[in-house]
Amino acid sequence: MHQASRPGNPKPSRQLGQLPADGRSALRGLLLLLFALGVAACGPSEPSQEGPRAAEDSTIVVAYSIDIEGVNELTTQPTPIHMALQYFALFMPLLEEQADYQDGPPTFAPRLAESYEFSEDHLKATFQLRDDVVWSDGVPVTAEDVRWTWQAQTSPELAWNYADSKSRIRDVEVVDEHTVVFHFTEVYPSQLLDINTGVILPKHAWSQLPFDQWRDSSGWFRDHLVTNGPFVLESWEPQQRFVLARNPNYFEPGIPKVDRIVFEVTREPQAQLAKLRSQQAHLVEFLTPADIASVEAEEFLRVETYIPRFFYFVTWNIERPFFQDTRVRQALTMAIDRQAIIDTLYYGYASPSHSPFASDIWAHNKDIEPWPYDPTRAKELLAEAGWADSDGDGILDKDGQPFRFELVTNSENQVRRDIVVMVQQMLGQVGLQVEPRLMEFNALIGPLSTQDFDAAVAGLAIDTSLNLRFFFHTEAIAGGYNWGAFSNPRVDQLILDLEGESDTVVAKQMFDELQTVLHREQPMTFLYQGLRAGGVNRRFVDYNPNAINSFFNMRYWRLLDE
Repeated sequence: MHQASRPGNPKPSRQLGQLPADGRSALRGLLLLLFALGVAACGPSEPSQEGPRAAEDSTIVVAYSIDIEGVNELTTQPTPIHMALQYFALFMPLLEEQADYQDGPPTFAPRLAESYEFSEDHLKATFQLRDDVVWSDGVPVTAEDVRWTWQAQTSPELAWNYADSKSRIRDVEVVDEHTVVFHFTEVYPSQLLDINTGVILPKHAWSQLPFDQWRDSSGWFRDHLVTNGPFVLESWEPQQRFVLARNPNYFEPGIPKVDRIVFEVTREPQAQLAKLRSQQAHLVEFLTPADIASVEAEEFLRVETYIPRFFYFVTWNIERPFFQDTRVRQALTMAIDRQAIIDTLYYGYASPSHSPFASDIWAHNKDIEPWPYDPTRAKELLAEAGWADSDGDGILDKDGQPFRFELVTNSENQVRRDIVVMVQQMLGQVGLQVEPRLMEFNALIGPLSTQDFDAAVAGLAIDTSLNLRFFFHTEAIAGGYNWGAFSNPRVDQLILDLEGESDTVVAKQMFDELQTVLHREQPMTFLYQGLRAGGVNRRFVDYNPNAINSFFNMRYWRLLDE
């Protein structure tokens, strides 16, 4: 029996025999943030037990860039704020995935479940639920809620985005009020993660509405909202603010540690910063690199940083003849001065990268050195690939075709726009003509997904499963995030082998080889690993953001007396 560590200890020791989290993460929805601006890296730490007394009748105000769109995880887009509200405020998953993936796959702390046990053949997993958890209306949370949630998640009428995570769970059996058994069709490494994907929903309140009506009934769920997490949704004024209040029926004594958390919808970064500096807000989740130093200089503010699970890149569309030669792609990377981009746009709060994995992740290949900035060698490689300035116009050409292409990014992101301009200038110095193109975010998704572009500056988040199928497998060219149409048989095989490999040592060897192939082939130029930084009022303690979610620690947030 795996006895999960008790709440309040966000960094449990690894459990003997526990399946590693090398499948899809419960927070896999972060993949949808394709152009999120990353700026800094601490894992979760235990809430402080000493220091000044917490303020009574306390309210924390967050200046946040977007509004929520609903309260039902199965019908809303999995943005970070929705994931934060679902997993860390309103509802609970069975277990809580931890950000302790520096030395190996993540572990899990208890939430609704206090223990679990796999059968000897690993085709059954028995979960023992807490017996002291009730919904905010006082109705007990039971195994029936767990089974019914699985039925909703797998309902074809509902068509949940992540129903595939449940595809190999053939049944969820209610043994008694607090015992539930998951039955699998086969054994595979990500069984535990697949069980844990999604929060547990209230059967007694939401089963009144047929699944086929859920997607057209967003307001109904708000009107019938009951929660089992530390907070309830006290109020919601669309496009203005939403307010979380303490759930008086929450099972952990003294939790949450504040009475309310108010999210003020404040779209412009400088307007958010103004609220922070005027002490109208206690938190701005993301600071631009240019603002970090000035916030640190304020006596009543501090900066909290962490390394996000984002990778930032220029992707080359290999379906275009320009980019089909590996030597050309290597040359493009060596012609881009990534350190200059970091110094100019990130004020040093980043470092050049060579991998989709952040440097603090266990699978990161530390033996690879990023390609150097070497325009001379870049010119040599282009010449080896047959590109030369045959007509003396300053632009390389081959077979009568000038090396001219468009570099696109989303127009709303100023840093991306600046990167496009800098890359244009750098590649121009080796004889390539780059034509910048800006597109609105939603308009750009289609061309990227159908390879209707030349090259693009973008960013993607990878979940803690580290599954690269969605980014680099041949199958992901259509319908995935393999926008550059990269196809390599060895990479395909390694990705598939990793999905079935539970031995961390063997998996690490595979990840190292996979990154080595990507480094050689350069389907994209990995630009930098950026720090993400938040601005925090010094009275606000136990914030502790991490790469799972900036609001991971919400139930422990405190506000000290003046």
